[in-house]
Amino acid sequence: MRKLLRLAVPVGAALIVAGMLLLPASAAAQPPTTNDLRENIDDMTRLDPDLEKYMPRWKILEANLKIKLATIFRGYGYAVSEGDSMVVVASFVQPGRPQELLTIRVGDTSKNAVINGSRKLQNDLGDGLYREILLRNYAHAVIEPARPVTSKDPERVPDVLNPVNSRQFIAVSAFKQTVQIGTTGARIEHMLGNDEIGYHFWASGQGKASLKYPIIELDNGELRSKGVPDILTVMLGAGYRLKFGGPDDSFLSGTIPARLLNGSLGGKAIARVDYRPPVFWLSTNSIFGMSLNTEVPFGKLEQRGFDPDKSVVWFPEAINKRGALPDTGKAAYFLRNVVQGTLFWETWLNDYEHFFRFSVGLSYQDYARGFLGFVDGAGKFVAHTKKNPSQFESEATVVSYENGGIIHPTTAEDWVMFKVDYLNQSGFPFGLSAQLANQNLMISGFIPLFPNWLFIEAKYSTPLLRENPAPWEQRHFFMISPILRFKIDMGN
Repeated sequence: MRKLLRLAVPVGAALIVAGMLLLPASAAAQPPTTNDLRENIDDMTRLDPDLEKYMPRWKILEANLKIKLATIFRGYGYAVSEGDSMVVVASFVQPGRPQELLTIRVGDTSKNAVINGSRKLQNDLGDGLYREILLRNYAHAVIEPARPVTSKDPERVPDVLNPVNSRQFIAVSAFKQTVQIGTTGARIEHMLGNDEIGYHFWASGQGKASLKYPIIELDNGELRSKGVPDILTVMLGAGYRLKFGGPDDSFLSGTIPARLLNGSLGGKAIARVDYRPPVFWLSTNSIFGMSLNTEVPFGKLEQRGFDPDKSVVWFPEAINKRGALPDTGKAAYFLRNVVQGTLFWETWLNDYEHFFRFSVGLSYQDYARGFLGFVDGAGKFVAHTKKNPSQFESEATVVSYENGGIIHPTTAEDWVMFKVDYLNQSGFPFGLSAQLANQNLMISGFIPLFPNWLFIEAKYSTPLLRENPAPWEQRHFFMISPILRFKIDMGN
């Protein structure tokens, strides 16, 4: 009996397995029902709401069209009205492939009033209404698509005084101070010196305050974030005479070379235009442009008074007064007009990490030479001379150019201007530049101590092509300053 049981168990198992293998295919897999097929088709045609924000979308504003759609939706049992918002989602426009409607949604998500799928929309709306909605020849409002999350591009820093990816910022150094005015793109700037002619910090005897504004903005956000400047920018401002930094000034005495040049008495009008015509763009990382910079005094070259505060730097030089013997007077030099026109080429390498700018052009600058003195009781100018020691040692109050005049460029070297700029725009930004203008070589550069907020900037200038410096020039002028940069409002 036990032997029979041992035999029955494996035989039974074999019979069960054989029966399963011999079952008809129809018993192993039942055919899908109509509801199953409808759910599968809906799953294939339904657009995930999370993806809608990345697709082309628009709101229908046309009243008659909204009435038609509300009627269709109510026919499907949706409690909607023509006053509800109606949002259309379409496919991306692709070459050789027609755009299609994917979804029409009425009201908020709580109403769940949605028609999904291009085929279903065509059937429910009809070909005429479907095409009318797709063509958008009616009142509508485009909804800007969201940007999908991608790997973050490296931040590019084209200028430590003009950081990208910031809606507002402040940058401060001894050379320059900059404030961006919110999201307008406008900047208020103040700087000491005339770097464009090789006289940085107080060497030119002049300070400037200006407003810089983009007239034609670059509307490509990606290129802007990589440091590509606006197409057309204009800077307008005023220059004023510095009253510190002279040889008799105890401020930083001996630490920084003394100022030997004076700013123009009465101030100046200052303007600068930078233009990068799109027709001159070889590519998005190779751009040609032009620049014009001007400084013009407000007043004529005439006798002027000033406060007796020792702020006007002067030198003992020969003065030849009409009808008098040669004498020594107090000669002072004033920076007057500056006009520069340049052509430049800007290029970026290695995904905009390295920036180069090459500029070449003409530079005109002139200086007024006058003698210091006072006006006597008869209203006549009297120059301070060594023949009158008491006068020579007193403080002058008036400058006259009668025995001086204007010093203009006289050689080709006075006119030529050439400059090379390099910026490393990586997360550790630094820059170098070398310029030859007004027969002066100026080299400048900056490096970060704490990237994004603390930098060190240095500038050095020297007369290069002249055998001897001009009377108002130092043989060597070096200055170093920290740059503090505060990003007030971050954002792309």
